[in-house]
Amino acid sequence: MGITDNKKKDVRINKTVRLSSYEKQCLETNARDAGMDESKYIRHLILHGGNVDKNYLYDRQNLICQISGVATNVNQTVHRINSQEHYYYSDGTKLKQELQEIQRLLKEVLNLWR
Repeated sequence: MGITDNKKKDVRINKTVRLSSYEKQCLETNARDAGMDESKYIRHLILHGGNVDKNYLYDRQNLICQISGVATNVNQTVHRINSQEHYYYSDGTKLKQELQEIQRLLKEVLNLWR
């Protein structure tokens, strides 16, 4: 049976965990920077050996924005191809370049998230 984040959270530890004011402030700041509430942040630390990627939200937003831009370019190119009676080699080249850019962006993000 594997550990999942979807199981019911029915065990409380708040009576046994004590933090200094500084540690509490660090917890609040780090959880907020990671885009998580404090409980989720602590669970993530426990399950993933203390490694929380604080850039995850920024990376995700950036990836979505860049891929959306590339997808818009692909869509415009395909629309132009469909509205013409003939197909230009340069249109195919542009599509290939845009799809390669999506592939590059995904590889870049995967390397960051490892």
